Amino acid sequence: MATLQATTASNHPTVDPDAVETIEAIIDDYDFYGSFDSLTIGVVEPSQEDTNPYLELYGYVAFEVTKPILDEDGTVVDREDHCTEEFLERLAPHLEEQLVVETVGFEKCRFPLLAGQWVAWPDGTITYNSFDHAPENPSVESATETPDARSESSA
Repeated sequence: MATLQATTASNHPTVDPDAVETIEAIIDDYDFYGSFDSLTIGVVEPSQEDTNPYLELYGYVAFEVTKPILDEDGTVVDREDHCTEEFLERLAPHLEEQLVVETVGFEKCRFPLLAGQWVAWPDGTITYNSFDHAPENPSVESATETPDARSESSA
């Protein structure tokens, strides 16, 4: 079985200084795991007073957020998958600028490569983009026409 090799990085968006504890509580509600359990995520509070806290998120794993399912003793017995969008929706209101998270990876250098970008804006808008592994073939006619030829033919 092939092992996914991935890297995740983000911009470091500033966050609401009054929401640091709330952000940390949101992060604690989720798991960020993968092949090597090596995703760093948290709020950094710079030592300079005139600098706002910011979110850092990076590591050698794909950005896939799960939610732990606990038994009555508080032990993780399973995980709820596909929680990335929910996590970003909860985080978004506490951002002062957009958060961009990008992941690239591969399994044994085989096609298709993994590439994805999540973006969360402070207004709650969440988007996801990835490689299109089955692109449409443009028609020969439209691919060979020049912009001038199209405008002349439509005149």
